[in-house]
Amino acid sequence: MITGEDITIEKKRAVGVITFNKAQVLNVMDTKMLLELGESISQMEKDETIRAVIMTGGNNFCAGADIRELKAKDPEKAEVFSRLGHTICNQLEHIGKPVIAAVGGYALGGGCEIALACDMRIAGENAKFGQPEITLGLIPGFGATRRLPELVGMAKAKEMILTGRMINAKEAESIGLVNRVVRDEELMEKAAEIALAITQKSPFAIKTAKRLLNDNQNRGRGLESEIVFFSECFATEDHLEGINAFLEKRTPRFRGI
Repeated sequence: MITGEDITIEKKRAVGVITFNKAQVLNVMDTKMLLELGESISQMEKDETIRAVIMTGGNNFCAGADIRELKAKDPEKAEVFSRLGHTICNQLEHIGKPVIAAVGGYALGGGCEIALACDMRIAGENAKFGQPEITLGLIPGFGATRRLPELVGMAKAKEMILTGRMINAKEAESIGLVNRVVRDEELMEKAAEIALAITQKSPFAIKTAKRLLNDNQNRGRGLESEIVFFSECFATEDHLEGINAFLEKRTPRFRGI
C-alpha cells in the first residue's frame, strides 16, 4: 500500500489501518491531507482482502482544519474546501466496510466530523471532542449539523455546536457520541479486537447491513430495501456457510461470496 506524507496506511491481517501522520501539529487537516485521506479510503475500498478499517491519529486523532489555510480562503475557496470535506466524510460513511475511529487526544472540528462519519468510535480516557467552529465565527463544514444530532440528539448537538464547548471521553460516552472508553494505552488493542471480530463475519452481510443502517432518511424505502437485500443474502454461499455452521455448532468460515 502507498504511504503519503500526511497519512500512513497499513494492513494487519484483514484490517486496514489509516493513521494521520502530522503529530507535530496535532494532525490538523489541510487540503493536501484531505486528498491523501480520500485516496487512502479508496485503496481500502478496492482491497477485497480488507474487511474492516481503523482510523487513528496516535496521541491526537485530529485537532481540526488548518486555521492558517482557512484564513487565506475567500467564500468560493471555502466552499471548495467544505465540499472536499463532505466528499471525504461521505466516502467513510458509505465505504462497504465498517470503519472504527480509535480516538486519542483531540478530535475537534473537522477531526470530530471525520470521527462522526465512521461507524464506531472508541475513545481513550483522555480524549476530547468538540465542534469549536462557532468560536471562530464559523459553523461546522464537514457534516456535523446532520451527523451529530443523529448520534447524540438535537439538544446535545445544539449545545456542542452553539457553545463550541469541548467534552471529555466520559461525557462523550454518556451522550452516545462514542461507543466505549478505554485506557489510552489500550485504545488500539480494543479497536483491533472489534475490527477482527467483524472480519469473521460475512462481508456481503456486513456491507448490506451498513448500507441499510445508513439509509434511515426514509423509513418506508429502508424497510423495502431490507426485504430486497435480505433476500439477496440467500443467493450467497456465505449464507449457506452461516446456516450450516450454526446447525453444526462450529465457527463459520466466511469467504465473501
